[in-house]
Amino acid sequence: MHSFRSYPWMNAYKSLLFFCSILAGLVLLCTCFPSAGLPLGESIRLRFPALAEVMGGDEEEAYTAYEEVDTLPPLTPEELLQMRQDSLNNMQIEKFRAYCTTDAARIYMPDDDETYLDGLWQALQGADKRHVRIMHYGDSQIECDRITSLLRQRFQEEFGGMGVGLVPALQSIPTFTLNSSIVPDDLPQYLAYGPANMRIPDNFYGPMAKVTHIPEHATIQLTGIGGKDYSCSRSFSRITVMTRQPATLLVKTNNEEEEAQEMELTSGEEPCFYSTSMGRAVGSVTLEVQGETDILGIQLDGTTGISMDNIPMRGSSGRDLTTISRASLRPFFSRENVALIILQYGGNSTPYLNREKLHAFKENIKHLIRTFQELAPEAKILFIGPADMARNREDGEMESYPILPELNDSLRAAANETGTAYWNMYTAMGGRGSIIRWVEASPQLAGEDYIHFTPLGAKKIARLLYDTLHLYYRFYLFRTGQEKVELTAEDTAAIITYQEEIQE
Repeated sequence: MHSFRSYPWMNAYKSLLFFCSILAGLVLLCTCFPSAGLPLGESIRLRFPALAEVMGGDEEEAYTAYEEVDTLPPLTPEELLQMRQDSLNNMQIEKFRAYCTTDAARIYMPDDDETYLDGLWQALQGADKRHVRIMHYGDSQIECDRITSLLRQRFQEEFGGMGVGLVPALQSIPTFTLNSSIVPDDLPQYLAYGPANMRIPDNFYGPMAKVTHIPEHATIQLTGIGGKDYSCSRSFSRITVMTRQPATLLVKTNNEEEEAQEMELTSGEEPCFYSTSMGRAVGSVTLEVQGETDILGIQLDGTTGISMDNIPMRGSSGRDLTTISRASLRPFFSRENVALIILQYGGNSTPYLNREKLHAFKENIKHLIRTFQELAPEAKILFIGPADMARNREDGEMESYPILPELNDSLRAAANETGTAYWNMYTAMGGRGSIIRWVEASPQLAGEDYIHFTPLGAKKIARLLYDTLHLYYRFYLFRTGQEKVELTAEDTAAIITYQEEIQE
């Protein structure tokens, strides 16, 4: 057991008590002190009689001067414990600050503002009363709900919530968290990204950057999956459908005895929002769409807690999002309490970039960020740059793309200059050559294309990102006094022992 006397601040306090107890002996040295005395605190001043008084002056005068020496009030055990508590808390806060300035996985805040994400943490703490949305946009690195799925699970475990969030009517790429089917299965789908022949003239795509056209009618089956790894995504208690034109929508849960109920139109303006709360958590629904319309997205959520959307855009550098009609976006962002928008781009542009092209790419990213700042001014934005990627050299050896360090520096500048945060996934996963090590790892963490993560690799990077975000959350709790270092029984016992010692 450590003695409490080993703590520096307690040693200083005991020395001060000893100093006060032998003041009479120090009278002989009083010529070193100013006549007005020395301040020891706000209400404490140490005064000494003049040397002449000590050496034979007026005894009564000297005695009076000596009596004016202030004494330190004794500290109670509670005050000593609070001093110890404050000391430990300050030490913990300094550890957080050291991480935020030196760790390879740290988040780069705009203007080094450690409070930038405080609005996010406050929103998450209130998620038990008001629904909170997090949106994760990215390229093919997040397809299949990779990365997002584990982030969603962790957020929902800690702050509440259920459901997989925003999904398309036609799920062309399977995910870890949702089984989706649509009949007929050959319905036309239009994208704001990808092949040019999949565009629509007025760019009315909505927040998922895709739209599914229903010519007459369709049946959509949605079932949450994912096992214990994504247990929070498997069920939901509210379904919302966003359509461009009014239609008749019927929803039926997986209880065969229940009749399909018509969804309520909660907003008749374009786009239209139809919403139904089931009153309980369900794992599957069947959605009947009657009438010609375009579906911009389906939300599977709870009425409170966290929702987190996975919105992958294969082949995109993010610029495509800026072409989407604002009329198809603003109603969604106005309705939803979006607290965080994650933008993860840069990988598709890496093979084609050089120093001369970096400035133009940086300006495109700034335009993308400003687009979302306009749509969701209260939301915090976290931009994530590309992971390490490798290519074949002429000698057949694999090497990381040389442009990646400069590209990440440029993207960090783009984020910070627009007042948003940046996470450098390249350095967080190990920097130059790390993708090669991830491919060669057992079990394998990255694919043979030396670009994309395997499911295990995606989980690893997601854990790293969530742990980083959670550390910043705990930093917020300490800074605001909501969390403190717990004092041990040793600390309390040492205080009592110390009090007994000084009383003897």
